[in-house]
Amino acid sequence: MTSHRLRTHTHSCTRSQVTSGLLGLGLVAACTGPAPTAAPTPPDDTATADDTGQGGGSVGPSSVSADHPDLRYVGRWDLTDPAAPALGWQGGSVALRFEGTGLDVHLDVGNRSEGFRVVVDGDDHGSRHFMADAGAQTLALVSDLEEGAHTVELVKETYVGTSLVIDSFEIDGAGILEAPPAASRHIAFYGDSNLAGYSLMSERNQSPTRFWGCHLTLAGITARAFDADYHNISVSGETLDGMTRLYDRLDWYAEADSWDFDRYVPEVVVMNLGANDIFGASEDTIRDRYITMLDLLRSAHPDAHIVVFNGWGWDFEEPADYTAEVVEDYGDPNVSVETFPWVFEQWHGAETDHAGMARVLIAHIEETLGWESTEPEIMTGFGEDGDVANGSFEDVAPFGGWGWRYFDDEGVARITDEDAHDGSAFLRLEDGAETHQPNPARDGETVAATLWLRGSGTATLTVDFRNQTMWSDPLDSTTETISLTETWTAHTISATAPSGGARPVFHTRLTIVADAGSTVDIDGISMSTE
Repeated sequence: MTSHRLRTHTHSCTRSQVTSGLLGLGLVAACTGPAPTAAPTPPDDTATADDTGQGGGSVGPSSVSADHPDLRYVGRWDLTDPAAPALGWQGGSVALRFEGTGLDVHLDVGNRSEGFRVVVDGDDHGSRHFMADAGAQTLALVSDLEEGAHTVELVKETYVGTSLVIDSFEIDGAGILEAPPAASRHIAFYGDSNLAGYSLMSERNQSPTRFWGCHLTLAGITARAFDADYHNISVSGETLDGMTRLYDRLDWYAEADSWDFDRYVPEVVVMNLGANDIFGASEDTIRDRYITMLDLLRSAHPDAHIVVFNGWGWDFEEPADYTAEVVEDYGDPNVSVETFPWVFEQWHGAETDHAGMARVLIAHIEETLGWESTEPEIMTGFGEDGDVANGSFEDVAPFGGWGWRYFDDEGVARITDEDAHDGSAFLRLEDGAETHQPNPARDGETVAATLWLRGSGTATLTVDFRNQTMWSDPLDSTTETISLTETWTAHTISATAPSGGARPVFHTRLTIVADAGSTVDIDGISMSTE
């Protein structure tokens, strides 16, 4: 998906310079070469690590050096200097188990502010995301934990600057314990801004890097559902053609051929690329680019199952329209294809949207490879079987969204109250505020939505239908105005999608508006599509 394309090439490293190592339980490879002398200019970002410490600090009796064997590293870590492991790509992490109540890390973030996430005792949903300033510093990762054994994972969420370098950890307590267990499976992802987590923590496609993330993208959600670790080699704005020069890099700055694929052998490789290729390339050219990229991935991962994973609904004549044909023509029985509906308004997906994408991918891997998954930790924003997602507003994503736009607008509030019609929560809209959720639909289908409403004044309900370019105006819409009462009352709105138009219907959107001066409570929404 299109956004900032940030890249310079100043770090030189060849395959002959690659050395390998095993640090803790994470396979890594290292290369020598000069540090980058230039860096890209990332998107504007005013957020810094207000909640992190700055400066150095003495290494005490519970300090742990970066090359300690009980640290578990995952990702394309550079071990040229094992005592100072470096990481460029997003999604890489370092984890440790310890006896104590707190943990600090001494590190150098690099030349740009970067995003990080701290996961304590496997609580991914409750994990903490923060931005850290550029440069060398000490970050207070956790404090005031209960006495006892804990596992803490530090995840690099973004990739916009020079590599993160770990110096040491400092434990408030007895010290480090045996390393966390290794994952049982391994997955590699190659993608554009979708997998890079552009605007992951925003429902409005906001570009500052404080809204970017990786741990809660479809990559992280899918991997954890299969007890897998993962590598995420993804760049915002990237094309199939551009990835041919990036897929084998140790870090974003290194020149090609710097990563040793023997260091990490995934059973599954997921390629989510092609959306950006439609700008300036013909279908024939894009088809050829898929073949080229598949050849490179097959050479790098000779035994892996490759999934070509594309979103459909980005534009007319987009790659998802013919990806299945490309895979069939490629003729490799260990390559499959899956598509998911791009139903989030031509913008990059937030965490709830990524959870929906992940569920599509998880189901495909289960069916294709026979793997068994656990339920993802993030609620999905995708409706299933013609119904809406989270129709009773019981679930909330870590960033605050609940799968309906827009959770942080003025006049929009999720209320937790025993007086909810269904469950323990409902949505309140006031004085012109609105919320909506899109779902897939096709020509001629009838959509019926039932909502429980109460309040004062009136609410306006709209069901509309749109084609594959979802930024365009609706093809057709049905609107009703409801007079509200103080008691919960069911209301139903239905509409039938047009058919036979120049472009087919792609999705429907249910919109709820509190009219001027009105207050609307909403709960128990359900939808059927026939």
